[in-house]
Amino acid sequence: MATKKSAKSKAAATNKRAPQAPPKAAIKIGKRLEAVAREIKDADEFVEHVAGLANRYRREQSLVSGDTQAELRQSLRTFQKHASALVDWLQQANDGKPSAIERKAFDVIGTKLHSSPVLARPPSKQTLEWLAKASEATLEVIAGLKRTDEDDTALRVAAEGLRATFEHHKLKVALTVGEQPSEAIRLLCAIARDAGDDGIEPTRAKIALRDTNRPRAEVA
Repeated sequence: MATKKSAKSKAAATNKRAPQAPPKAAIKIGKRLEAVAREIKDADEFVEHVAGLANRYRREQSLVSGDTQAELRQSLRTFQKHASALVDWLQQANDGKPSAIERKAFDVIGTKLHSSPVLARPPSKQTLEWLAKASEATLEVIAGLKRTDEDDTALRVAAEGLRATFEHHKLKVALTVGEQPSEAIRLLCAIARDAGDDGIEPTRAKIALRDTNRPRAEVA
């Protein structure tokens, strides 16, 4: 009797459907971007690929203009400001008039450190030279960071993915600008706007797509 019940239980368990895995969460996409995408091809797969490109654009943007870059820039500005001020102070302390308050203050510090301000002057001049060079180098680094903020890495990466997406969906990548830009250019501009970059004009999008010639790039 127990054997029959056990067999029935096993059969019932076998007949039960295995629980289905929850559906994969769709990548969020802005309404304006989705509208542009569906004008070009009204297919969920195409829209999903476009949403993935917008996500990738955001990730690339965050690498060059995220909080870390902003904090680094601010720290460099702080150092440059104080280094420049200290250079001016040391110059007055070493080469200023005997009545200069900086020179009097330096003499007091030199006496405290070396029992004589004369002994403090050689290392202070070395420090002055280092600070002057470091201040100049910091300005160059800050300028370089500004240029990095303006690079087209995110746009180029999105253009590569968009070209691959168009080819995957058998769409033509045209590079027409003017009153009515081509579909690829309009969509690349819409991807940039969806990612929070409003500065991408059709001409820049055209250049990015033109310079991107990777027909075998992976679809987003």
